[in-house]
Amino acid sequence: MSEFINNSEQRIQHLHAFVSGIIYQREKGAELIKTYEKTIEQVQPLDMVVVVDRLMKEEPSAEVLPKLKKGINRSLNMLYKGLVSREIPKYDEKPFFGVLQQENNELNNRLIALRPFIKAFNEKGASHQKITDSLMEIRNRVEALQEFNLHYVKKDNILFPYVEKYLPEYGCLPMMWSYHDDIRNFIKDTVEIIAAGNTDLKRLNRLLGDLFFNMYAIRFREEYILYPVVFDMIPETALHNMLKQAFDVGFAFIKPQSVKVLEKMPDTKTSAKNGDAFLSMEELGNSLLDFDTGELTIKQAVMMLNHLPVDVTFVDENDKVRYFSTPGDRIFPRSKAIIGRLVENCHPPSSVHIVKQLVDDFRSGKKQKESFWIQMGEKFILIQYFALHDKEGNFRGTLEVSQDVSDIRRLEGEKRLMD
Repeated sequence: MSEFINNSEQRIQHLHAFVSGIIYQREKGAELIKTYEKTIEQVQPLDMVVVVDRLMKEEPSAEVLPKLKKGINRSLNMLYKGLVSREIPKYDEKPFFGVLQQENNELNNRLIALRPFIKAFNEKGASHQKITDSLMEIRNRVEALQEFNLHYVKKDNILFPYVEKYLPEYGCLPMMWSYHDDIRNFIKDTVEIIAAGNTDLKRLNRLLGDLFFNMYAIRFREEYILYPVVFDMIPETALHNMLKQAFDVGFAFIKPQSVKVLEKMPDTKTSAKNGDAFLSMEELGNSLLDFDTGELTIKQAVMMLNHLPVDVTFVDENDKVRYFSTPGDRIFPRSKAIIGRLVENCHPPSSVHIVKQLVDDFRSGKKQKESFWIQMGEKFILIQYFALHDKEGNFRGTLEVSQDVSDIRRLEGEKRLMD
């Protein structure tokens, strides 16, 4: 066994040297391939996961991420043959992974169906009408790809938190999240450039190329690298909870029957306790809790929080997510999987440094609140953060409150009577 471990670590070290050489161009690619030919042939999914984790820890800043991504893209092109030669799990044996694979299969069908229209507007001597018709078809089909964001939401908010619990080397997750954001932007930019008219065909081809490359690349990294590594790590009970949360998020291009899928797995209650002693709502029953300015049952308190016209998330003094409300129409997706997760892991790499700085300022007392506002389609979203300190002045956490204030911004005059 020790020989196996030593061989594995040696292979990982060689793979790290190979990928680093590609990223930082320490040698020519051909020379690196020759030097590490045996390692390239023997590469395993876990090797790549560990190497990316080490690279992310060595260069954690957001500024270096594009360089890492570019180099890893090149490296994976050279490692592709070795990785696809490895046997992958039968994903349909575990329904959570099975539905993710089904979504990928349907995505592939839609990308294949899109190709003829891209070819049509690039044909030499294509008529203006043919180009116009092709562009409209591309716009509609690419816009429909936005539904696949549900696939990425399930990964970012359900799969990744569980991977963090069972896989110490999870540095590849923020990198993968950054690819999800890239894809979202490529879809948005492609739709916008066509909708604006007078389309720059050269830029459009570049956007479509980036979109196809990244969507296929992420599928490959899911099914041939990440999923094989964590497939047997995550317990069956956790996978069942993940699947139930997936039905809350929804699915892209497929409609699995919840009863049929869920009945295959043992029922278990999702718990947010993380080892802490706690009483459930059922155990508390109608007991009144003293809220200083009033008394409520726990069910009344939860109902009140969920009926506020805002998203509320509480992060404790250890920077771990402890609670989020569930209003009828959430602005940002949340799943129970994030409970107990470090708040910095709940954000894409591009904004992690902002999150860390804000929490540090709250902890030190430099700031007590901070506000941001963004346009999301037709919605104007106000996002506010508040530092929480107890009566002794000790930092106790951060409260995030998000609200769609579109209607509020349009208010004029007065209203004193009911409709």
